[in-house]
Formats: sequence, C-alpha cells, structure tokens
Amino acid sequence: REYFMLGTGVALWVSWQVPTALGIWLGGAVPASWQLDFTLPLTFIALIMPLLKERPQLGAALTAGVVGLAGNALPYKLGLVLATFAGIAAGLLLERWGRGGQHA
Repeated sequence: REYFMLGTGVALWVSWQVPTALGIWLGGAVPASWQLDFTLPLTFIALIMPLLKERPQLGAALTAGVVGLAGNALPYKLGLVLATFAGIAAGLLLERWGRGGQHA
C-alpha cells in the first residue's frame, strides 16, 4: 500500500513539475502580441465539457454561455449574474420536462 501511495504521489508531482518547468523555460518565447486573456476561461471550458452528458446540464451550460455573452457589456458584471440565474433556470426547466413535470 505504501508503494502504491508513493508511486501515485511521485507521478502527480512529476506531472505538476514538468509543465511548470516548461512554462518557465518557454514562457518567454510567447510574443507579447498574443492575447492570452482567454486561457483561464478556456481552462474552465475544458474542465466542464466532459461533465455535460445529459440534456439539463447541456441546456444550462449553453443558456448561461449565451446570456453571459449577450450581457457582457452590462455594468457591474451583471451579465455574469444573469447568466448564472438563466443557466440554473434552464437546467431546472429541462430537468422537470424530462421527468414529465413531476416533482422529485
């Protein structure tokens, strides 16, 4: 059991350190003209996509994305708040429709 934990820990450590080292060494090669502001949202999109397996989840994500983009120009980041509520509402509606309108 100890060797299993050690092997897992070493594998995780290496898979964390190697990309970090590559980023340190190669990060300076990225031109300043490249817009890297979208990398953080792109990371979250890559994490969320495998979780979207059912209609309510997909509908909630698509609705939140569309409302978020449409409300991007609103002050105080209200587009983000509206997108959150719209995504929740869409997911709940699709889940209820999928059950034929019955409550859990």
